[in-house]
Amino acid sequence: MFRDFTLTDKEREALNTISTKIHRPAKRHIYTQGEAGKYVYRIRSGAVRLEHHLHDGRNHIFAFIWPDDMFGVIEEGVYPASAIALVDTYLFQIPYAALLKLIETHPRIQTLFLQQALNYTKAAQRHLLLATYPLVVKRLAGFLLECSKQADFYDRHSNVLTLAMDRRDIADYLGFAVETTSRMLKELEDMRLIKRLSSQRIVLDRHKIMEIF
Repeated sequence: MFRDFTLTDKEREALNTISTKIHRPAKRHIYTQGEAGKYVYRIRSGAVRLEHHLHDGRNHIFAFIWPDDMFGVIEEGVYPASAIALVDTYLFQIPYAALLKLIETHPRIQTLFLQQALNYTKAAQRHLLLATYPLVVKRLAGFLLECSKQADFYDRHSNVLTLAMDRRDIADYLGFAVETTSRMLKELEDMRLIKRLSSQRIVLDRHKIMEIF
């Protein structure tokens, strides 16, 4: 059920009992910043972006969430950010109150959530590293490598990466203009590190890309 943590059958059954399977079409909100926080989520399939609405009206994307990942941080009773489905996405919705009660009888499940929190911290560190590379072409190349770790979106036989997000999402996440995304994709293609098949499908030469880091 989870990549890095093995549940017993009893624990899995208990967690499944309090979970509801839900679906969100692409570009639909799962929850909105400031909304009362009642649930945590795990992605069954699809992908999600987390964004924070700034006072000047902009939305800052700070994380992409992938299959088997969990999300739904609650601060002072509300969600501090919005979660939006990038593609057709299926999720497990877990009531926070029921989860707290479940941990009382199945304390090992808390370890699972702590491990997920650690994975989230590692992802935040990777984002910080990507967003601070002085060369924007290196930021984009590193981002494509990160995306290629997701088996649901990367075919290792054909080396084709299907992007779940659009160019505006990528630009916001990496901290540059939308036009820069297009220009850097062309530069990567000129360097023969990628080959664009369409706006969302890209052939990656992962070995050559790794050599520039």
